[in-house]
This record gives sequence, C-alpha cells and structure tokens, in this order.
Amino acid sequence: MNQVVITGIGVVTPIGNNAKDFAQALKRGEVGLRRISRSPAEPPLEGQAFQVVNFSPPKYAVIHDPHIQYILAATEEALGDAGLDPSNMDRERIGIAVSSSKGGMRTFERFYDRFRKNPSAILGARVYANFIPNISAQWIARHWKLSGPAKPAVAACATGLYAVMEGIRMIEQDEADFCIAGSGDSSITRLMLAGYQNMGVLSREAIRPFDERRDGFLIGEGAGIVILEKLENAKARRAKIYGRVLSHAYGFEGSDPISFSLEGDGLEKCLKTVLKRANISPEDIDYLNLHGTATQQGDLYETIQIKRAFGEKAHRISTSATKSLTGHMLGASGVVELITCLIAMRDSFIPPTANLEKPDPQCDLDYTPRVSKTKKVETTCSISMGFGGHLGAVVVGK
Repeated sequence: MNQVVITGIGVVTPIGNNAKDFAQALKRGEVGLRRISRSPAEPPLEGQAFQVVNFSPPKYAVIHDPHIQYILAATEEALGDAGLDPSNMDRERIGIAVSSSKGGMRTFERFYDRFRKNPSAILGARVYANFIPNISAQWIARHWKLSGPAKPAVAACATGLYAVMEGIRMIEQDEADFCIAGSGDSSITRLMLAGYQNMGVLSREAIRPFDERRDGFLIGEGAGIVILEKLENAKARRAKIYGRVLSHAYGFEGSDPISFSLEGDGLEKCLKTVLKRANISPEDIDYLNLHGTATQQGDLYETIQIKRAFGEKAHRISTSATKSLTGHMLGASGVVELITCLIAMRDSFIPPTANLEKPDPQCDLDYTPRVSKTKKVETTCSISMGFGGHLGAVVVGK
C-alpha cells in the first residue's frame, strides 16, 4: 500500500482567503463573526454569520455558485503551493475527491422565485450545474482538463474529512499518483438558518465550545483543498511535505439523525482504530483538533468519547475547537480543520478555542482557551462528526 503525504494546501475562510492569512489569524485567535451582508442580486438576510469577505473569484468562475468559486480558488492555491502544473502531468493519474455537504444553496435561493414564476430549461440547467453536492469535481476536471478518477463524498458536517479520506484511499490503492481533495460550502441562506434554528442547534450570539453557556453554532462558509500524493513522488521531485498520513478511520453512531448518544461508543471506536492503524499511543498525539460545535450534548459526547478512547492520557493532549474562530463551515469544516493541524505542525503552535471563559465542569480536557500557545507539534489528529451519525479521524505526522 502506498504511503501518502500532503504537499499543498489552499483555503478560503471567514478569517483568511489564503493559507498565509488563515495561519496568521489562527495564531491571533481571530473570530470571523459579522453581520450578514448580501449582494443586490440576493434576497436580504438578517442576523450574524461567519462570512467570507473581500473575496475575488477566479475570472473563469464568476457565474458559479459561491461554494464552487471558493473550491476553485482553494484548488488553484493548493496546486501552486505543491508546485504542480497539471498541464505538464499525466492527467489520467490525477484524482479528484472534492464535494460539498449542501451544494449550491445560494444559487437555489437566488433563482427559486424566478424559476417558479417563469420556468425555463436554461435557468434550470444553470441551477443544476451549480447545485448538486458533487458538481465542483466536474468544474475542477473541466478547468484543469483532468481525466483521472473522481470520488466525491457527502457526509453532512464530516464531508470535508471524508473527502480527504477518499482521496487518501485513491493514492494508497494506486488509483492515482496525485489527488485534489477537500470540500466547500456556502449555505448562509434563509432555508439553512431556519432549519438549524428549528433543530435547536443555532446559537443566539456566539460559538462557545465546551463552555457551560454554550447554546450551539453559527454558520460559516468557505473551502479547503489539500494535495495528496505518493511519498515516493514527493521525494523524487523534492516537494515540500506538510505531513505524512499515518492513518485514517471512519466511524458511525446511528442512534439519532441530529445528535450523538451519550451512551454510544462510535467515536471511541473510531479513535481507538485510528491509533491502532497508526501504531501510536495517545501520548504521541501533540494536538487534537476537535469537532466542537458548541451544542450541549455534542461537546459532552466528544469529551466523553475522547476520555474513553485515550484514558487518563486524554488530559495531557493539547486540543482546540477552531469552529469558534471560523464558524461552522459545514462540509468544509473537516478539511479546513485538517489544514489547521498541518499549519500547527509547521509553525509549532496550538490554535485557541475562542469564547471559552466559563468551562463546563463535565468538559475537562485541555481546550487551549482563548489564546494560542507555542508548542512543538510532531503528530496531530483531526476529528469530524456529521448529522446522520458519520464520524471520522485522520492522524498526520511530520
């Protein structure tokens, strides 16, 4: 089985539209929450969210839904960061594992009333070509003229990490030499806000992971892309390597469509599996990026499961919930949080958990409250959890 390394990263987030700005914002503990603003072409929307701002889409992507624009911009950055030019490569050996958890929700909202009043095949085609969750892989392939395998994954809020894991499998199983992997979402819309509000998972004012006052999340948007490749290829071309994939694991908790049972063991099993496959112990993990959505039960479930999986050693692991900085970027969260782990390894620091001022006594791990800290990071793990019961973890080392 081929060893897999990560050689390029690209992001568009509420706290930075490229990896350099994003890394600096993580160190500062910058919180990207702001009042929602919309273009004149879109219906007005009240409230707060973690929006991408000052973003200029690639010229060839201006007619696309914002989530596709974010993905294409992040892909450009990641390819450039990896030093790759697909036009000089075997395009049949470049895979794509890119998707979205929601697809083109902004396009759907923008054109819904217009299509209902005046249905047309042209408008229907435009909506479809921007709406379905796997469509961004099509636009990546078309722009870079790629003809390798494509495996989009959709797993609610775990979509980003699942996409990366599917990309890792492509390389491991020799289906591709390189893979563009990640996800994007732009779902700050009336429908999504109303849905999360009715579920009871939307915060009234702020994301406070593991704080006793926590009352849910606020929506973010953006994209993250990583370039995966065979270790031997990276060495041969003397590529910069952010990290080597030590292991990855899927998990599942099927007790409820939108929550995780405190009596369950899905995440515990997933974490034990990922450690076993990596052949490491809990004390080898220097940084654990948490799912941390600031829901009452979700944060408690995650804490309990980590302690069951890692035992007393769980208390000595540096962790943080960076959705407190970026908002819940939905399908993009998992890959952006994995990129956060890579940046933490490269720059030797632990990003903070914002707004953690009154810790919940039942949530008693080292969550790095409010301020980042300097630390040598050799091995990291990122956790994702998705509505429907999807769980995942990826371990990356230097």
